[in-house]
Amino acid sequence: MKIKQNMLAVLCSMLLAAPFSASWASGKSEEKLDFNVYLDDKFIGHHRVQISRDEDNKSVLTTADFDVRFMFIPVYSYNHESRENWRNGCLRTIQTATDDNGDEYYVKTSRANQGLAIETREGSRTIDGCVRTFAYWDPQLLKSERLLNTQTGKYEKVVVVDRGTGTLNVNDFTYQARQFSLDVEGTTIDLWY
Repeated sequence: MKIKQNMLAVLCSMLLAAPFSASWASGKSEEKLDFNVYLDDKFIGHHRVQISRDEDNKSVLTTADFDVRFMFIPVYSYNHESRENWRNGCLRTIQTATDDNGDEYYVKTSRANQGLAIETREGSRTIDGCVRTFAYWDPQLLKSERLLNTQTGKYEKVVVVDRGTGTLNVNDFTYQARQFSLDVEGTTIDLWY
């Protein structure tokens, strides 16, 4: 579990520091984030996010592949794929598949009246209102009191703390950024915007 928490914290702090690459044509845009992920100083995999925008709609494809080895022996692996559709800052649909070191998860949703019908390996339920995920690419998540975990389908309570403005060094570049801590179930995720 400690490996998972450390990887998540490293990944999240890097995700928001890098600039987006965007191409604009006739009101549509595409942004891509492609990150090498490290555990301490050791390369363990990739995290990729591709966001396609058209007016108030977003389609997001996220993949993450991690492989942790100790003396060439596999000790942890993680593969995740998420396909999300958003409208006006709210999740419309999502379909995910995750292999977390041999434990398999999925999340599927559909629209239901004023909310989202969610199906996971644990069962089904409906969440009312505007649902957001741990979509670190969207600063709007900082306004949420709960976020949908795209691996498990849990709707998790979060506490956001504004840590103020500072500098962040990534790949020999220094960025002025605002830091936030996102606390969820005993884990703190540092986010920089």
